Amino acid sequence: MNNQTNVNSTLIKSVGYNALAEQLSIVLKSNPGTTYVYKDVPRSVANQLIESPSKGRFFNRNVRSRFPTTKIAN
Repeated sequence: MNNQTNVNSTLIKSVGYNALAEQLSIVLKSNPGTTYVYKDVPRSVANQLIESPSKGRFFNRNVRSRFPTTKIAN
């Protein structure tokens, strides 16, 4: 797994990205005991998420339900 970085968001607690595996990992504030791993996420999408002024809105529109997801209990 990759290192998570806390972000300024009302929805998302932290974000991590593994460029080699193209996996984006998200921990939501509403469920901090679970990491959601999104597969086949291009680096450009991960960068846009990190740089977005509204990370939650970007996540909901461009990541959630668009990539294969695995839930991992922390």
